[in-house]
Amino acid sequence: MSFTCGIVGLPNAGKSTLFNLITRAAAPAENYPFCTIDPNIGIMNVPDENLEAIARIVKPDKVIPTTLKLFDIAGLVKGAYKGEGLGNQFLGQIRGVDAIVHVVRCFKDVNVSHVYTDIDPVRDMEIILTELVMADLDLVQRRLDALKKGMRLGRKDIPAGEPELLETLSEVLSKGQCIIDSGIEFDQVQMKAWGILTAKPSVIVANVGEEDFTGGSVHLDNLRAWAEARGKKVVPICSRFELEAAELEEDERREFLDSIGIERSGTDTLIATCYELLDLITFYTPVGETLRAWTLRKGGTTYEAAGLIHSDIQNGFIKADVIALDDFLSKGGLHGARDAGLILTEGREFVLRDRDVLVIHFR
Repeated sequence: MSFTCGIVGLPNAGKSTLFNLITRAAAPAENYPFCTIDPNIGIMNVPDENLEAIARIVKPDKVIPTTLKLFDIAGLVKGAYKGEGLGNQFLGQIRGVDAIVHVVRCFKDVNVSHVYTDIDPVRDMEIILTELVMADLDLVQRRLDALKKGMRLGRKDIPAGEPELLETLSEVLSKGQCIIDSGIEFDQVQMKAWGILTAKPSVIVANVGEEDFTGGSVHLDNLRAWAEARGKKVVPICSRFELEAAELEEDERREFLDSIGIERSGTDTLIATCYELLDLITFYTPVGETLRAWTLRKGGTTYEAAGLIHSDIQNGFIKADVIALDDFLSKGGLHGARDAGLILTEGREFVLRDRDVLVIHFR
């Protein structure tokens, strides 16, 4: 299972540069609005030191990490929900993602234009959120109007409670609120199926300049204060700076980041934040020629994990051997963990923990 994120922001905020940084792709990152027209789509392997540690023990023929799928859409402008700058088309490209990454510009650069001339990340965030709210309101209202028409015509297949839920969503959005911040109860799966943008969890990437990355900036401080008041997380990233660091070999890159006092790259922090937002965990299957990492929703069971691996394994599920990662590593693998009595044998209802090592027995 991979998870998907849509990158959203104003023109020239640094979206495509961030996309290139994370995916090592080559999306255009030029200094003019609407440089990106069609969405750039990239799939990246999620960095995982635990997977590497397991591989050193089991020495598999093949190692498969879990993945992140990214959509980079064109920059939005005020009035995007009405179609300004092809806004409706752009927003439609990310209605199916799991989470939204807001990219806002906090750096000054006379060589990179800003669509509103001055740097104000709080204003930029409010513009983008307004566009998402209004786009959702339009979608909800059209769906509600269609249901009401169907009810007048005597339709019998309208799901119970759907008109009432749509009315509630419409009321929230009409007040300028995001669904996820409104406090109402909703089914995330249903909201994703409907394409409700403001029901998705989100994180804010502050695109800072090199001089601001370690020393901080007023723009970043203002954005953090605004985000904290709304329960949002901010991840500062100097995209161009990290792109240069990414060109180095791993040892050189680590030494370079250490030299400027950075323990963890901004992109690694962003990926970890997305996992947290989406309540995801990772588990590992080390049996056979292939070692693989998998992504599962927190609270997922061994039976659900089996379904991710293969439907035949899920259908033939007998039991699961579960080993905590630390035990697996400290005992040198499955045999050492078994000899030490550290393997749990569980049924299909066992809730997996983050970083569990899993071996499923099936018919």
